This record gives sequence, structure tokens and C-alpha cells, in this order.
Amino acid sequence: MPVSHVRVWFLVALLGLLTAPAVAQSDNVTTVEGANGKQTTMTAQPHSVASGLSVRAMGIDAPDTTTRWVISLIGAAPEDSISLTYGDQSLRILEVNRPDDGIGPTKVYVSGEDFLTMAETEAVTLSVGDVSVALPEQLRREMQLIFEKVS
Repeated sequence: MPVSHVRVWFLVALLGLLTAPAVAQSDNVTTVEGANGKQTTMTAQPHSVASGLSVRAMGIDAPDTTTRWVISLIGAAPEDSISLTYGDQSLRILEVNRPDDGIGPTKVYVSGEDFLTMAETEAVTLSVGDVSVALPEQLRREMQLIFEKVS
């Protein structure tokens, strides 16, 4: 192969490496530090899953407690029932924190195992009131990244 062809091939290969998306990175995952060393790694922008309903994922790591795994629901009404299912099994919801005044996100706390299950499979269904949806693929990829960063 002539030298000029090798140079062109090399430049094309180099350009491909520079423009290829990085594995396990997302511009939508960020970590913020809070009081007492608490760090929250989360999706910066929530993902719309249905009309009027968006989801944000979070991993909260604090030195004085165990890691907390959260999906934050924006647009859930105070009276909405909330459930997570994997096939025909219910995933355990550890706690639901609704805003006192009805304004703001509802936080749904789950185990690390269930957070990872939600991240790894499209077979998990989130039900909020009358709406039942699978989590979007991009959100699930970001949840995997959050889990990797926080664990």
C-alpha cells in the first residue's frame, strides 16, 4: 500500500476515534455536592415518559447513611398511585415522598438491586395513576451510569 494511502487511512481512523461517542458517558448525568459530604449523581434533565409526566433518576451517597436510589416523578398528582413492575412481579418501593404543598416532584425510593433492574431491562413498567409506561432507553442507560458512579 502506498504511503499516501496509509496516511489517509490513519487520519480517517483517528477522526473516527475522536468523533465516536465515549462508552459509559452521558452529558445528561451530573454529580452535585451537598452538605456534610452528600453527593447526588442524577440525570440533569428529566425524561418525558407520558404527557405531563417526566422522570429523573438519582443515586444519593452520604457518608452517614446507606446509598439511596431514587426516581423523581415530575407531574405526578398527590392522589396518584405509584407502582413498578417487572413482568408479573412488583418491585419493592421503599418510600414515597410527596411534596407537602402538592407542588414539586414526588420521590420514589427503591433498593439498589431494583434500581439496577430498572436500568438493565425494558421489561420494567412504571405506573403513575392511570399511566403505565416502560422507561425510555436513554434514561435506562443513564441509570446504569449513575449506578456505576455511585456504587
